[in-house]
Amino acid sequence: MAFLLWNLALVLPPTACSPAAPPASDLGALSMPSVVTARDGATTAQIGGRTLWTFGDTLMSAVGADGWQYRSATAGWGTGTTLGLEEALDAKGTPFQLIPYTESEIAYNRSGGPQERYALWPTSVLTDVDESALIVFQELKVHPGELNYENVGVGLSHLRVGQTQASRDANLLFAAPERAWSLGGIRDAGFTYLYACDPVSGVLDQECRVVRAPSEAVASQSSWQAWDGTAWNSDRSRAAIVFHGAPGDVSISRNAHTDGFLAVYSGIFSNDVFFRTAARPQGPWSDAQRLFTAQAPTDGRTCYSAKEHPELSTDDGKTIVVSYARSLGGFRGEVRLARASLP
Repeated sequence: MAFLLWNLALVLPPTACSPAAPPASDLGALSMPSVVTARDGATTAQIGGRTLWTFGDTLMSAVGADGWQYRSATAGWGTGTTLGLEEALDAKGTPFQLIPYTESEIAYNRSGGPQERYALWPTSVLTDVDESALIVFQELKVHPGELNYENVGVGLSHLRVGQTQASRDANLLFAAPERAWSLGGIRDAGFTYLYACDPVSGVLDQECRVVRAPSEAVASQSSWQAWDGTAWNSDRSRAAIVFHGAPGDVSISRNAHTDGFLAVYSGIFSNDVFFRTAARPQGPWSDAQRLFTAQAPTDGRTCYSAKEHPELSTDDGKTIVVSYARSLGGFRGEVRLARASLP
C-alpha cells in the first residue's frame, strides 16, 4: 500500500540541501500505538484543558477489528509537550478511525481499497464554544499510483473531550470544484478563517488564499467570504493570493511576540521550516524566513507538513513548538516535535 503523504517532497527525488537554518531544540517523536508504523499531518487544539492531536493517513502492521489495515484519520490526547499520547484502541489493538465514513464510502473502500478509496484528512482543529473540538477535514478520492488523488470537498466534524471518534456533519461545507478551504484554521475577533494552498502548474510554488465566516455560522456555506485583495467578497472565486510557498499544509496562529499573526510551514523540496508574520489574517504577509532545519529523513527524502502548535508556546509566543512528518523508510514514519525561537 502506498503511503499517501501530504507533500510531493516525500516521493520525488530530493534536491540539494539548503544552507543551515537557525538551530532548534529537538523534543523527540510523538508516541504511536505499537501496531502503527507511520502517520502524519499533526494538528492540535486545547480542548477542556487537554491537547487534542489529530493525524492523517495512519499505517498499521495489524488488521483492525473493522477489517481495515489503515486509517485516514486518527487522534490522541496529551498534556503540554509530553510525547506520550493517550489513544483508545479496538479489540485488535488498533486505533479507531477518527472521522467516520458514510455507508457508501465504506462500500467503495471495501470494493477497491487501499488503492482506490476515500480518505478523510483532518486539516484544522478549533475549540468550539462548548469546549468540544471542531475538526475541519478534507475528503479526497484516492486512485492507484503515487499521489494520484482528487479533491472531493471539505467537511466538519465534532469531538468531545477524551473521545477518539468524532461525529460528522451530514453535508460537505465546500464541494469540488471549489478550492479546499481547510488549512490553517484560526478564530479571531468573532470570525473563523480557513486557507487553501494550491500548486502552481509547472512551477515549484504554492499559492495560498483565505476565507472567513462569523464563528457562529461556520456550518453555513453562504456565510463564507474570500479576501479579494481589497475587501471580503461573497464570490469566493475572486480570492486573492495572500502568500506563497506552503506545500499542502500550514498553521496560522495569533502570536503576542510578533503582535500579529504567524504562519509556519515546510519548505518545498527542503527540510527547512519557514515562517511569515502579518498584522491581519489576510495580510499583507512578510517575506518568508527560515525558522529551523528539521531532522532529515533516513531514506533521503525531505520532511513535510510542518506546523506550529500555539497552545504549546512560551515566552509570549517567542518560543514555539513545531511538528513535522519524517519518513523512516519502508512505509515507516514519525511525527517529530522541535522547539524554536522567533527573532
